[in-house]
Amino acid sequence: MLLETLSVTGDASGGGLGGTTFESQKERFLRRPGAEVVVAVKDAEPGRRTNLNDTLIRTPGVFVTERGAGSNGFISIRGSDIAAEGSRNGRGIRGYIDGIPLGRTDAGLTSALIDPLATDYVEVYRGANSLRYGSIATGGALNFVSKTGLTAPWNAVTISGGSFGNLLTQAETGGQDENVDWYLQGNIFNNQGFQDHTRERNFRFSGNVGVRLAPNIESRTFFAAGHLLQDLAEPLPLNTLRTQRRTAPPNSYLFNERLNLDYQRIANRTTIRDGDTNYEIGTYFLNTRLDHLPSPFAGVIDYGWRDFGASGRVEHKSTLADFPTEFVAGARINYTDADFDRFQHRNNGRDKGRLIFDNSFGSWLAESYGEAAIEVLPGVRTFLGLQAVYTTRTLNDLYRGGVVPALGPTAPGGPQPGRTAARQEYDRDFGAINPKFGANWEYTPGQFIYANIARSYEVPSGADLTDLLSVQARTGRSLSPLEAQSAWTAEAGTRGGWDRFSYDVTFYHMRLRNEILTRCADEVDPSCATTTAFNARNTVHNGIELGLNTEPFVDVLLPSDRIFVNLVYNLTDFRFDGDPLFGSGRLPVIPRHQLFAEGGYRHPAGWFVSVNVRALSERRTTFDGTGGEAFIVPSYALLGARAGWRSADASWSVFLEGRNLTDEVYVSEFSATPTIPVVQQGPRVVPRVTPQVRPGDGRAVYAGITHRF
Repeated sequence: MLLETLSVTGDASGGGLGGTTFESQKERFLRRPGAEVVVAVKDAEPGRRTNLNDTLIRTPGVFVTERGAGSNGFISIRGSDIAAEGSRNGRGIRGYIDGIPLGRTDAGLTSALIDPLATDYVEVYRGANSLRYGSIATGGALNFVSKTGLTAPWNAVTISGGSFGNLLTQAETGGQDENVDWYLQGNIFNNQGFQDHTRERNFRFSGNVGVRLAPNIESRTFFAAGHLLQDLAEPLPLNTLRTQRRTAPPNSYLFNERLNLDYQRIANRTTIRDGDTNYEIGTYFLNTRLDHLPSPFAGVIDYGWRDFGASGRVEHKSTLADFPTEFVAGARINYTDADFDRFQHRNNGRDKGRLIFDNSFGSWLAESYGEAAIEVLPGVRTFLGLQAVYTTRTLNDLYRGGVVPALGPTAPGGPQPGRTAARQEYDRDFGAINPKFGANWEYTPGQFIYANIARSYEVPSGADLTDLLSVQARTGRSLSPLEAQSAWTAEAGTRGGWDRFSYDVTFYHMRLRNEILTRCADEVDPSCATTTAFNARNTVHNGIELGLNTEPFVDVLLPSDRIFVNLVYNLTDFRFDGDPLFGSGRLPVIPRHQLFAEGGYRHPAGWFVSVNVRALSERRTTFDGTGGEAFIVPSYALLGARAGWRSADASWSVFLEGRNLTDEVYVSEFSATPTIPVVQQGPRVVPRVTPQVRPGDGRAVYAGITHRF
C-alpha cells in the first residue's frame, strides 16, 4: 500500500533524521491534497540565481516581478498582497527557513532574509491547504530548506557577474564526521542597478550543524547574519518611461535616499523518532535592525525587531477502523518586541534631527493544527484538518514632544515630516478557526487527482494599523477600522507524469471577505508617496495554474541527447464582488495572463542551450478602472537565452545567460491607486496624467562558474 512505501508523510519538511531529501519530498507532495510543489535550487541547471524571481519563475501560481538581479521584487501568490509599495509588500505569504518563521510575527515574509545560495530546495504551498504553514495567509507559504553537510558534502567556490555592475562571490564548505555534520557558507553581492540610484550591496553568512545524539535523535542548529545596503530610487511617471527609464527622479537624490538592514538569526530543531511516531521541537531568535535614510515624507526611520518562537510537532502512523492513517499535530507560539523611532533630518539627510515618533510594539502569535490522512481505498486518501490561530497587535506611543510642524520644499534644509500631539496607540487581538477537507486519488500509477476546500485568515500587520492611525491624526478624519480578512478556497487539480513528461494543473476559486488592500493616502499626500490599508467588502479570486515539463524528442543527433520544453501559464480573474465603491471591476496590478516558456537542447556530455520568453498581459493601475489607456500598464514579452555545462561528477559548472535580449522597455512593478491620483502644482491640485511605475532592466548578460572540491 501507499503508506507502506513512504515515511510519515505529513505536511512538513525535515520529519525524518537527517532531514528530507528533495526527491522524497517531491514524491510526498504528489500525494498531498493541494497545490504544493518542490522547487530544486542546489541541483537546478546552472544559471543566475540571486533572488526570488530567479528561483521561482518556473513555478505555477507564483507571480514575481522582473526587477533586476537584486533582492528587491514584488511577489504574489493567487493575488495576495498586490501592494508593491508601503507596509504590505509580501504580507500575503508566510515565509519559513527549515520550518522556522522567516520574518516578523505580524508580517509573514521578509525577502531580504532569503538567501537562494544557501538553499537546497523550496517548498511552495499555494493557497490555504497547508495547515502548518499556509492557513494564516491568503496566498500560501514558502519554506526554504537549507543545505546541510549531508546534502552538500563539499567545498565550493562560485563567482558570477554581468551587466550593470553585477558581481557575486560565494564560498561554502560542508561535511560529516561520525555523528556530526556541518555546512557553512558566505557570499558577497554587489549590483549597481540598471536604473540610477538603485545600487545594492549584500553581505551574508549562514550555516548549520547537525548532531545525532542517538540513533533516533538528531539536533540541528541553524545560524545566519547579514548586512544589506540599498540605494532607493523613486518611481517614474509611466509616460516618461521610454525616455527616462534609467533616470532616478530628483527626490531620490534630495537626501541620498537609502535603506540599511542588518539581521542575526539562530534556531534549533530537534527530531526524535520512536517507531511509527516522530517528534519535533523547534526554537528560534531573530534580531533585525532597519535604517531608512531619509525621505521627505517619513524622515529618518530607525526600527528594530526581536522575534522569539518555539514550536512542537508530532507525526504518527497507525490505523483507524482498519484504514491506514497518518496523524499530524503541532503548535507554535511566537512573540515580536519592537522599537519604532522616526526623526526629522539635518545636515542634508546625513544625521538624525528631532525625534517625532517613539513607539513600542508587541505581537503574540499562537497557532495549533491537526490533520488526519486516511487511506480509505488503495490509492485514495482523504484529509481532515483544523487550524486555530490567536494573535495580538499592541502599539504604545512613548512620544511626549508636542506638535512638530511639517516643512515644505522651500524650507531651509528641504521638506521635513511632522506630527500632531495626539497619541497614536492601539491594542487589538484577532482569532479564528480554519478547517480543511481534501482528497487525493492515484487513479493510475504516477497520475493523481486532488481536491480540497479550506479556510484562510489573514490579520492586518502592525504597519497597516499604524499607517491608518497616522492618516487619521494628520487629517482629523475618522476612518473605518481595519478588520482581518478571511477566505474560503475550493481547489481541484491533476498532476503526475511519465518518463519524459510531467504536468501540474490546478483550478481554484477563492471568495474573500474584507480583503486588505493598500491605497494611496491622497487625503494627506497628493503625490501618493504615503499609503494606507483598507478593507474591500467582498472580492473573488479565480485562476488556472499550469506547469508542463517535457522532452518530446530524444536521440536527435546522437544517443541520449534531448530536446526539452518547459511551460508555466497562469490565468487569473481577480475582481471586486458588488463593492459599494468599485462595483465588480477587476483588481489591478496582477496580469490576467502570465506565461513563461522555455525550449532547448541537452547534450549527454552535460551541456545545454535554451531560449525562453516571459510574457505578461496589460495591467490596470487603478481600483475603479478610471483614467483610460493612460492608466493601463502595457503588456510585454522578454526574450532570454541560456547556455551551461556541468561535469559528470558535478565538480565544475558554468553558465552564460542573456535577459531581455531585445531591450524591451517595460514596467516591472507599481502600486495601485483607488482612482486617478492628484498632484500639487503650486497653489492648485490637478489630476495626475500618468501613474507612477518602476522600470524593468534593459538588455543584460550574466556568466558564472562554480568549482566543487
